[in-house]
Amino acid sequence: MSSVMIVGGGGKVHALAVALRRSASVDRVVIAPGTTALEALGFETAPVASQDLAGLVEYAEMEAIDLTVVGPNTPLVDGIVDRFRQAELPICGPEQAAARLEGSKVWARLLMGRVGVPTPRFAVVDDAERALHLARTRWWARVFKADGPAYDKGVRVTQRASEAEDALEAILVDNVYGLESKRIVVEERLDGDEATIVYFTDGEHLACLGHVLNYPRLGEGNTGPPTRGMGQVAPCPLIDEVVLDKVRVHALEPVLATLRQMGTPITGALSVDLMMVHGEPYVIDYNVRFGDPVTQTLFASLEGDLFQVLDACRRGDGLANAMAGLRRDARPTVALELVCEGYPTRMVRGDRITLSPELDAALCEPSTALAVYVDGVRHTPELGFVTTGGRALTIVTTADTLAAARERAYRAASGVTFRGMHLRHDIAA
Repeated sequence: MSSVMIVGGGGKVHALAVALRRSASVDRVVIAPGTTALEALGFETAPVASQDLAGLVEYAEMEAIDLTVVGPNTPLVDGIVDRFRQAELPICGPEQAAARLEGSKVWARLLMGRVGVPTPRFAVVDDAERALHLARTRWWARVFKADGPAYDKGVRVTQRASEAEDALEAILVDNVYGLESKRIVVEERLDGDEATIVYFTDGEHLACLGHVLNYPRLGEGNTGPPTRGMGQVAPCPLIDEVVLDKVRVHALEPVLATLRQMGTPITGALSVDLMMVHGEPYVIDYNVRFGDPVTQTLFASLEGDLFQVLDACRRGDGLANAMAGLRRDARPTVALELVCEGYPTRMVRGDRITLSPELDAALCEPSTALAVYVDGVRHTPELGFVTTGGRALTIVTTADTLAAARERAYRAASGVTFRGMHLRHDIAA
């Protein structure tokens, strides 16, 4: 039996912890640092911050952890995998150089251009004036992405050149996101539907876990500001075997091969964010770790030994055999995000969450039919679960039909109350 440490906290870490705790190979799961909400649900936590790389190495050594899994992007970009490997500690994830595929928008775009990945046209600039010049002189220059691991905060999507000045003022001049880099990717705006495909990889081989249709904006009809996701549907109805083959051949295999040649292979979770335009996939971004909320959406109906899959990715051997023991319910799944007032621009927090008995049971023991994951939530003995701002809960349901899964999800959501709670009502409509 093996012990696993998960670095991070929040909804996707909750989903990871549930799946790993159910793995036949695992007898201990510890989350560093975790949250008080996860502690209240019976998970073991360690008082080590996710960016305290030396502390995480020391804890893994002292506790004889058999495998460390990294949730957030920042520790990967900071080199946590390099530090663990130097200490000869087992960890699943890419080294710092390979983590640039997600951590640097500029590096990723240049790599995509080099190997011919289908992606929106782009240019790289290093000051606001040059970016504004492109916006005024090129009809396609409407999306602005700050370099660095900004977790979607450093992205502005505009429709007209007149909107670009405000976006660039915020990103490059005022630096409202606190980004270290002054470089920015100016990108073509593509209008279509957003989808994500999730894979496991050992650096050479790929194993597809599943795919989802994303609902990225705050309001109904995909209106309002962009968020990290307000809901998802799995499987994505726009993705078939033809699309999967195109993505594998043109967007994944060339990137994996190039990174291997550079001596920095990608290992662990790898997902690709797509814009589907008239049936054709265009790569928007790569994630080199477990995404949010796609992890909750796909893991809620996961059965089997996830530990064996992650360990095979780490070892670079046996991925196909390990995947044979992992199963995911192929029926339609619907995920809903319940967010706090002010999301995504303000952090309104401190409101007590009340749950129906059905939701309370699903939170304590998630099932394929109904799973609930805590994200921006803390727990106190006096008040119970309390919001900490942003996304609070993810509700995931699976049923025989999409309509049934949707009805089950919204019925479950009606059992949650907290002041200022917001959710979209058109997911899977």
